[in-house]
Amino acid sequence: MKINLDRDIKYDKNKIVIFDWGGVIESHKDGEYNLDKAIISFIKALKPGVDELSILDRFYKAIRFKEKKLEDTFKKLDEKERMIFKYERIKEEFKIESDYDTYYNTYIKEFDKIYYYKEVVEVAHEIKKYCLTGILSNLGEIDKVRLDKQVNLNKFDYVWLSCDEGFRKPEEKIYQIVENECNIKTNNILFIDDSKENIEVAKKRGWNVCNAYGYEINKIRDSIINFLYKK
Repeated sequence: MKINLDRDIKYDKNKIVIFDWGGVIESHKDGEYNLDKAIISFIKALKPGVDELSILDRFYKAIRFKEKKLEDTFKKLDEKERMIFKYERIKEEFKIESDYDTYYNTYIKEFDKIYYYKEVVEVAHEIKKYCLTGILSNLGEIDKVRLDKQVNLNKFDYVWLSCDEGFRKPEEKIYQIVENECNIKTNNILFIDDSKENIEVAKKRGWNVCNAYGYEINKIRDSIINFLYKK
């Protein structure tokens, strides 16, 4: 999809458009092969016969633990150790007998099927003619290869991933990291994210924001056009 600017805009290295991944580039939409469907297929492949209706609640319970002791332990691990830690939690929750390599390969196979919005990726690549671009996303190390396949990370000026930074949206710290690294005034940042909670933190810090899903391509495109024209 073309941006179709109605007058020439010169490249501005002091502006940046930052895209979220899940929900904006990769689908979270019902009716598409989205993240939830991939999780269900993944667990069913490892544990045939499991109650499908219970999978999502049990999966997120296993990986989004609220116990402070577990949270403190998790934070002390490096990314590879975190992946294994989550594997052990999921293995225990679903009584899975597969080893880690089978778990990993099954994850890659099922999650690679998730639908993503090629038009959003095209727009992200096209606007490099006008400004800097970035990715800001919460994800684990295991998902980086899939993200790269979808968007070609080398085409972005900046990539901020929670697995690399050690902080997650909507934690204030990761927004500070973005500002410090790109060294761009907050009113010259446009952030596109499907989460209202993530958007609100960015807005409070003075960023321009667009709360949209990837299938709302016209909304995303219009917000970028308005931002590029903004003085």
